[in-house]
Amino acid sequence: MARVIINDASCLIDLRKGRLLHVLCRLPVEVVVPLPIRESELLDFTPQEWAMLDGDGLVTYDVPPDEVGEAFAIKREHGRLSANDCFCIVTTNHFDDGILLTGDRLLTRVARERALQVHGILWVTEQLRLLDLCENELLRTALTFWRADKSVFVPNRLIDAQLQHLK
Repeated sequence: MARVIINDASCLIDLRKGRLLHVLCRLPVEVVVPLPIRESELLDFTPQEWAMLDGDGLVTYDVPPDEVGEAFAIKREHGRLSANDCFCIVTTNHFDDGILLTGDRLLTRVARERALQVHGILWVTEQLRLLDLCENELLRTALTFWRADKSVFVPNRLIDAQLQHLK
């Protein structure tokens, strides 16, 4: 696989809202979720949703003890990050070509300070479009839903720009 995507809970939740979970694993990447994120109470995914992702190649990364210690060190340094944010950083750092997929501004800033690649959910939709991995109508539906959902923190101007590419 070309790259690894480490998902924080917010991106998985937003992809689920946009009904794009089933196409996420079509990307030519290995999709990795740290175990603490998978077990997060924020992810109230059904067993069927997990089975679909697992069947499509999702990898759950059990963070080893030394990396747990590293995550706690990051947490001490950046107290406003959640423990799960810190697990995402160390997991991304573990993979040579790791990409952190997040919608969290603070997590993005800290990850970039650590020279990690970071993208948001619009990167996923752009890759799906560019690689022709799903129907444009599905992408339009997701983008339109995200634009209307105030709990999805993606600037409307960026969503509108992607919608223009899909016309």
